[in-house]
Amino acid sequence: MIRRLCHTFLAGAARRWPADLRAEMLAEWRAELHALPGMTRRLRYAASLAVSRPHREPAVVVRPGRNVVHAVLSLALLAIVPVLYPGLVVRLSNLYSEDTIAWQVWVGVGGLVAAVVLGIICAGVTTGVTQLVRPVLVPLWTIGAAYAVMLAVLLAQGWHDRARLIDMSCWAASAVVLGALAAMAARAGRAALSWGVVATGVAVSWWFWYMHSTMSHFDALGMETFFGGRFLPAYAFVVGTDAMLHVNIFLFVYAQVLVLRHRVAPAPVAEASSGVVA
Repeated sequence: MIRRLCHTFLAGAARRWPADLRAEMLAEWRAELHALPGMTRRLRYAASLAVSRPHREPAVVVRPGRNVVHAVLSLALLAIVPVLYPGLVVRLSNLYSEDTIAWQVWVGVGGLVAAVVLGIICAGVTTGVTQLVRPVLVPLWTIGAAYAVMLAVLLAQGWHDRARLIDMSCWAASAVVLGALAAMAARAGRAALSWGVVATGVAVSWWFWYMHSTMSHFDALGMETFFGGRFLPAYAFVVGTDAMLHVNIFLFVYAQVLVLRHRVAPAPVAEASSGVVA
């Protein structure tokens, strides 16, 4: 039992190292573990590695101006995509008929793919954000900015709907919490788990967005007519073509890729020189 626990600790510690070094470090730790006398010392050794600070990735050159530009660009993207994209989708798929339903299915599929691709691209051109915002707070940055912009636009249009405000607020809160959990998993080296949390976050927060709507109660909105009376494909069509689902995927993927692209900034010169003197 203790032996298995020790190897579990070592495996967890190794996951926080770069992939090309994990096997080498794990083999070295196992050899040192085997050389230690007594189960107590072995357990203490393995536990110390498990709770030690993770391996720090290679530092990047800090460019304050570049980071600020990336932050401004990020805010612009977060203001434009959630506001303009739903209107575009409505124009493309607001009328349904036997003649249009087939290509509208492909519009939905294309929107899902585009949301993922756009999130990855946008993260690639705004990586400096994570030098200004801690990785675990990146979901608060992305979701919070989108929430503020969408709320401001609705208020400017004279919108007053208490139920919708509750839904939007629950959407933002759940997305921030689950996005932060995904970021923590990613920074701990658990990539698969982090993407699983992202997928869960997309679904859960999307449900909160429609909490007071019939869509959250599995209503296919009468689309069964176009799918031979079958509920499942009709509901999948309603969900898959929903603009807010696409926006949600974009926001989650964007935040997650930003977290994964984060690199640690170099230590101040003063600290480095003092370490050399010491």
